[in-house]
Amino acid sequence: MKNKNIVITILVSLIIGISCFFVGRITVSKTDNQDKETKDETIEKENNTNNTNNTNNTNNTNNTNNTNNTNNTNNEKDLIGHTFKRTYNINHIAYSNDFNYLYITIREFQAEEIETVKVLHQFFEKANPGDNYEITFKIKNNNIEDNIKSIFENSEIISANKTDKTGLEQVNENIE
Repeated sequence: MKNKNIVITILVSLIIGISCFFVGRITVSKTDNQDKETKDETIEKENNTNNTNNTNNTNNTNNTNNTNNTNNTNNEKDLIGHTFKRTYNINHIAYSNDFNYLYITIREFQAEEIETVKVLHQFFEKANPGDNYEITFKIKNNNIEDNIKSIFENSEIISANKTDKTGLEQVNENIE
């Protein structure tokens, strides 16, 4: 009889505990949904405010840009369309799911930077790890920096040719 009372007490405690757990989860879920609706409304209001501000400032921005373009200084060069050459050693080649592209891991002579970049397959059809390639780039964005990742993101490859040049013979032109 004593064991029966203990078992019943344990079962009742479990049922109460489970019930409290689910009631607590339901309350939290309702609170989370209410918070989400409030956040969504706030974001929507902010977007509407930003759109209004952007519309109001469009003319001012255009006027400012026109003034800046008229008074263009030599501090900021327009590099778009300029070309330059760099030589890279191919460390690794991986095929993309898209046949038109390859991933190549490259490095410049005497540089510590190693980067994997996505390139058009047509330029590197016969490339092998260990090959040096002289690549001609055409700048398409003035935000270009002198590192591999930025060069490949802010310019396009015009040509890529395998070269036997080694070391200091390699072509590494400045971005200008």
